Amino acid sequence: MTESPVKSIGLVEDGPDVVLIENLLVPAEIGVLDSEKGRSQAVRFDVEIETVAGYSRVVRDSGTYVSYADTVTFIQDKAQRGGHVELVEEWAEAIAEFVLSNPLASRVTVKVTKPDIFEDAGGVGIRVTRKKA
Repeated sequence: MTESPVKSIGLVEDGPDVVLIENLLVPAEIGVLDSEKGRSQAVRFDVEIETVAGYSRVVRDSGTYVSYADTVTFIQDKAQRGGHVELVEEWAEAIAEFVLSNPLASRVTVKVTKPDIFEDAGGVGIRVTRKKA
């Protein structure tokens, strides 16, 4: 085996690793307006999960990790279970709580938007950032 002429530069962490879920579109019953009740509408989810310090080492040494698939499944299951949700804030808090139950997640930003409410806006909603106490 030939050794590479490029020397390793020795990388170090410079902030948390971030697991991303972008533009997940899910049909859900949500909203406080009478016109939003009894029907599904598109809801878009963006989630940024900051990991604990030393995350890449933990993954390498233990094989445990923060799964974006688990979070996507949580969101999709919540929508499929049905039931009307009044506020996007409720969704955001539920997702944040689920994500932070993973010991390797230290902070999460959740953005929940409804893209079809105003013709002139790409979406309206909320973005929350939460961390463990």
